[in-house]
Amino acid sequence: MALQWTAHEAALVFENNEGQAIEMIFRLFDEGLAFRFVFPGAPGDSASILSEETGFTVSPEAEGWMSPYQPATTWGDPGYEALYLPVKAGDEAPPQKGWAFPLLLHDKGHWIFISEAGLDETYCGTHVNASKVRGLYTIALPEADERNGEGKVEPAAGLPWQLPWRFVLVNTSLPDLVSSSMVYHLAQPSRIKDPSWIKPGRVSWEWWSSTGGRTVKALKQFVDLAADMGWEYSLVDAGWDRMPDGTIEEVVRYARSKQVGLLLWYNSGGRKDGSFDEKIFLLANDATRDAELARIAAMGIKGIKVDFFATDKQLGIDLYLKILRDAARHKLVVNFHGCTLPRGWTRTWPNLLTMEAVKGAEAYRFAKDYPDQAAAYNTIAAVIRGVAGPADYTPATFSNQRYARKTTNAHEMALTVVYETGLLHLADKPDSYRALPQDAIAFLKQVPVVWDETRVLEAIPGSLFVVARRQGERWYVAGINGRNEPQEVNLKLPALLERPVLFSDKNDFRDIQIKSMEGQVQELKVTLQAYGGFMLYQPG
Repeated sequence: MALQWTAHEAALVFENNEGQAIEMIFRLFDEGLAFRFVFPGAPGDSASILSEETGFTVSPEAEGWMSPYQPATTWGDPGYEALYLPVKAGDEAPPQKGWAFPLLLHDKGHWIFISEAGLDETYCGTHVNASKVRGLYTIALPEADERNGEGKVEPAAGLPWQLPWRFVLVNTSLPDLVSSSMVYHLAQPSRIKDPSWIKPGRVSWEWWSSTGGRTVKALKQFVDLAADMGWEYSLVDAGWDRMPDGTIEEVVRYARSKQVGLLLWYNSGGRKDGSFDEKIFLLANDATRDAELARIAAMGIKGIKVDFFATDKQLGIDLYLKILRDAARHKLVVNFHGCTLPRGWTRTWPNLLTMEAVKGAEAYRFAKDYPDQAAAYNTIAAVIRGVAGPADYTPATFSNQRYARKTTNAHEMALTVVYETGLLHLADKPDSYRALPQDAIAFLKQVPVVWDETRVLEAIPGSLFVVARRQGERWYVAGINGRNEPQEVNLKLPALLERPVLFSDKNDFRDIQIKSMEGQVQELKVTLQAYGGFMLYQPG
């Protein structure tokens, strides 16, 4: 990610008949255009937005991929987990609630990516209406029934008032577009003066493979897994406040003895009836949040996973940012789940290491159709969701859940690099990882989560995604096949790789072919089986 960017900025000022002013600020980058509205006003005055007529017009011939904005009929939505659908400009969005950001379209040899960034507590998260005039997508505010109807749809703030940036990326090369970090650069600068305490890392996670509620016994096994693998964290998910065989304090002490940090789950959406009456809801309330974070930090907890926000309304955006502010005060890292789309907050609050807003591997527990969708979805989400920010996909599931996966083991290995995230939650159980070949275990022990350079090599939504990431002098090249048929990939690698190891598919998709390559390698030819993948890296 480039820390220094250059853009040209211009401001246009408009006045209505009453002399009230509104500014439009434009920033022109090499790769796209961003704009925002500013209401100057006088300090002490306030305003509210009843609706937005801001729109994006694309060619009626444009085609691409969009995800429907999820209605609040399912608890926890909008969660930005709907599938990306192939669309033509003007297609209606099921179930008629419009389309979620980001939008990805292709027209006359150009890829067009539309989203927003720089959102703060003075506004709501927005999406776009279905295109009533073919190719015109206008801004839509959140739905009234989100979060049990709590909070106003219309945002309001004191003046002067800056609205979030909306931006458009344009590129003839989709791989180059995916490498954009405009979301990051449009966000407000960091509010954490000394970020040295913030530690990204790998995480063992007990929830995905569990068959019942949390227990101290099971959690200790996942702490042992993290310790054995050299992973930095273990996540304690829902149910930690009522375990039948002990308390969370016992797990904290055990993790400390193993030098593993614990992350703790909270619910900030409330129950379906709107109640907040248990320990897990304490972060949702201004009156209890700071004291609870102080308590768990004193216990030795290293971070929090906060779930079920259930709205893009202004009160929800305000809650996200209050949690980040208070967590930073107590030196806790944060993972948002059941959440909105990333809009650059990882720059403003670098203790935010990842966000969900992706249909991850947990869908194998509850979505019957997901095994048939997952491989293609991964190649699309790696493009669209990848531009928006870090994604907590929860990869590397080698066993089966309720609905058996159809991706190959090599595909699952590759997902650890395909999705960028500051907290890499490895979702499977200890026995699954320990049963892998020793070379695969060695890879999972050293796979990084912080990268110095990223180059997307191939990006064909629904079909193929290949990315190369570098940490220090080592390159990791990962590819996944979204199709239910083999594909051959011929790659020019970004650098000479010295004696790399290649993980690829075997005919038995539950097995991994491992090849230690000789000498220096800069070209790779590999066959990906149906729903397959590969992983090429330089061992330490």
